[in-house]
Amino acid sequence: MKINLPAALPDPERAQNNIETFLSINPDYADKLDACINPVSMLFSYSQFLANYSIKKPEALFTSLALIEETIEFEQMRSELKIKLSECKSLKEGMKAVRDFKKDKLLIITIRDILNRTGLEETMYELSLLADAILSESLNFVSVFLINRYGIPETSSLAVIGLGKLGPYELNYSSDVDLIFAYREEGETSGILSPQGMKINKISAFEFYSKIVEEYSRFLSSNTEDGFAYRVDLRLRPQGQRGSLVLSIRGYEEYYESWGQLWERAAMIRARLIAGDHETGDEFLKVLKPFIYRKYLSYDAIEEIRRLKSQVEQIKPNTLSRDIKRGFGGIREIEFFIQIFQIIYGGKKPLLRESSTIKALHRLLQKGLIGYEDFQHLSESYVFLRTVEHRLQQLNDIQTHTMPADEKELNILSRKMRIKDKAVFLAVLYSKRYKVRQIYDSLLEIKSDDSTVPQGDKGSYGRIMDSVFWEMDSPLESLIIDELSGAKIKNPKKAIHCLTKIRNSVYSFQTLRGRRLLADIIPKFVDEAIKGSNPDNALAQLVDFSGILAARESYLESISERQEIISTLNFIFSNSEYLSKIIMNNPDYIDSLIVGESVHKSPDDFKKEIDILTKKHGISTSIRLFRRHEEIRLGASFLNARIGVTELMTSLSMIADIILSAAIESASSQTSSSSNILSPPPALSIIGFGKLGGMEITFNSDIDIIFICPDEPLQTDIKSAEKLIRIISSYTKDGIGYRVDIRLRPDGNKGTLISSLQGIEHYYLSHAQPWELQALLKARPLSSNAKTNRNFMEMRKNVLIKRAAEISKREIRNMCERMQRELSKESLNGRVFDIKYGAGGLAELEFFIQYLQLENCKKDPDILIQNTFNAIKKLGDCSFLEIHHAEHLRETYLFYRTIETLLKLRNESILREKSNTLDGIAFFLNTEEETFLSSLEDKRRYIKDIWERY
Repeated sequence: MKINLPAALPDPERAQNNIETFLSINPDYADKLDACINPVSMLFSYSQFLANYSIKKPEALFTSLALIEETIEFEQMRSELKIKLSECKSLKEGMKAVRDFKKDKLLIITIRDILNRTGLEETMYELSLLADAILSESLNFVSVFLINRYGIPETSSLAVIGLGKLGPYELNYSSDVDLIFAYREEGETSGILSPQGMKINKISAFEFYSKIVEEYSRFLSSNTEDGFAYRVDLRLRPQGQRGSLVLSIRGYEEYYESWGQLWERAAMIRARLIAGDHETGDEFLKVLKPFIYRKYLSYDAIEEIRRLKSQVEQIKPNTLSRDIKRGFGGIREIEFFIQIFQIIYGGKKPLLRESSTIKALHRLLQKGLIGYEDFQHLSESYVFLRTVEHRLQQLNDIQTHTMPADEKELNILSRKMRIKDKAVFLAVLYSKRYKVRQIYDSLLEIKSDDSTVPQGDKGSYGRIMDSVFWEMDSPLESLIIDELSGAKIKNPKKAIHCLTKIRNSVYSFQTLRGRRLLADIIPKFVDEAIKGSNPDNALAQLVDFSGILAARESYLESISERQEIISTLNFIFSNSEYLSKIIMNNPDYIDSLIVGESVHKSPDDFKKEIDILTKKHGISTSIRLFRRHEEIRLGASFLNARIGVTELMTSLSMIADIILSAAIESASSQTSSSSNILSPPPALSIIGFGKLGGMEITFNSDIDIIFICPDEPLQTDIKSAEKLIRIISSYTKDGIGYRVDIRLRPDGNKGTLISSLQGIEHYYLSHAQPWELQALLKARPLSSNAKTNRNFMEMRKNVLIKRAAEISKREIRNMCERMQRELSKESLNGRVFDIKYGAGGLAELEFFIQYLQLENCKKDPDILIQNTFNAIKKLGDCSFLEIHHAEHLRETYLFYRTIETLLKLRNESILREKSNTLDGIAFFLNTEEETFLSSLEDKRRYIKDIWERY
């Protein structure tokens, strides 16, 4: 049956593919689909996640379509879920019921949203009501199992408090839920009767509620075959991940009175009772008010506001940032702008105590704290940015705030925003973000006649210079250790040792001007390091780096003029020993960061740069300087989330291509010159294999190459190849260019260095082992000779088509399992994860894709793509992979590559549980360690299982 799609779909290709899949799996629903083609095709265009669910459960789709005119009511949803859960006999059954219920309601909410039946505020409200219903009934359901085990507490009084976007009813499509838990008073449970009639399992109220929170979080967050209900984030509780999961109201009161920080006050503005005991929740919120809203602010509070503001404004307007939440002029800046006014003025102006973003902006306008123009810009920008965020998250139910880099995806996003032209959309987006940053920059330009705010002349770093940095030898050392422990520092005494060395570097400077610059810059480095994700590493690196700064006044001047470089360098010091070592070995590489080069470069840009370096330094030095220079630039961009892992690998691979091209040109010209031969352009060509062939080079990668010629190689060709290997791989004072591996040539180490095209074809057709044919999948010619490239690619295709059938699935599985046995460093006892060679890891994923390519290349040679990410997409497009598996595999591949890259940046090859590296990776991915490990295990299981599916 042919289905005619409506004309104005933002992503007609996705809609068409999903509808075809739907009909192939659910042919009996063709008539129903035809009758509802407009809303269904819109849904299938906007959300792959819900399209997959609809294909799996078509009745849920049509039930939802019948309900889109009805209002979403909390009590109705809660009652409906309560009935469903009452039929569940186990936590596992309850998890499935909750997850299906959520997707059923998301269908209604999403369709209403994309059909423009609801605006942004109503959509956020409905998403929040859905979360409220699920969180409330899930708590009741989970509690029953704990009560059956331990009995009922004397005062059953647990309250679930929502923060973040949940508190003000502003939830996203794929938001975490930020929760904290409070109970009224201490006591113990009643226990249960043993078979012998004795009371057993009595535990304290604290233990009981802690167990509930653990089970409740697991119930909601576990990634089952039906997905998860909500990712539960408990990091906003007192003392973060180190703190207790639940506290009594008295415990919260004592903590906030003694230790509460300004960022916690800002977070608590949004607190709302979500589930549990209402009296306890009301009492908790009442106790909280004096902590949040104060009539007078101390000087220290204003300094803390300044520090918080500097933390938020990480990215400047002239920097390309695709992150619409954390980037310049993003959602976070709007929210922080409002919260600071509420913290400063909320004590005296109760009208400002409002958690909703739009309502709070309106109240700031009412009180004359902002003008109408700022109100209009901020409210319109907030609605626009949150809508973009929704469109990004609707697609795959992934918590993302990052604009796509791909032009096609940008065009689709533009149309989802009802803007036909991508250029217009980006112009509107930039205009709004730039205006938000302008308004945001005005924050803390406080009038001198405002008696609410005390004045002072210290800068935002004054306090750290006074209380930590310059008084480490004073009797305050124990207090300083406590303050450092409040950060993420794991070894405060070692940190103080580092700080002492760093401080002393200031006094080693020869000129007064140098000392003054260093005394200004070094505390800022320290401040950023202490606030960073891995301050122990950052401070250790700063010891050496401060010595470099103390020797080079020119660096101090440059950094003083562009102080955002401080954050970039600290981020590198915290997260990458590999890049830090490069910088320490040759601080000239800092110039690439100080100059502030473009994030994105073309092959022509790279070619010009290496030509300039070669004229200045010669080929051997230039390729080393060029590679390190670019690794620093790209590494900083990756760690700052300005580029993703695919763009990083592509750029690093282009750099390798350019270096090899320059080296072969130099080697050939040197060989011709030494032989006094005036020869035509070299016939010698390079073929890249492995990561180089697949454009998947990462940091510190080897390069796998072979050499070929159109005809039998001449002696000059052999000399050129030998010269190239020396140029690339010899050790110099600047290190090596690349470690070169040429063992993939015919007959390996025993074979000739260069093969003719005819010779290599004969070898592959007659003698190549299965693993060599598998390696040939990745082969990519790097020559500038178009004819040689075409001939090689044609030969590759013919060989693979003719011999692929000889390679069985069992053979590839055996190779994969042998590789895991011999190369994996995984340890079950020590909870060590080998991302690459472990079971279900990156290598196994690549083997699976290569198996599908070999299995099906005779049917469609177009699938013989070297790049794994693109090969997965092509296999999906050609129906050798189901679309949802292709999507999942691409996501898993990027997940693994991101982890692998972060490990490489830390000079590590494996991931250990409860390590700084694991903490750093979880921080980079904006998740908790437990959630990250759960996701990793899910993906490993999926890769192990998918072999059997195909």
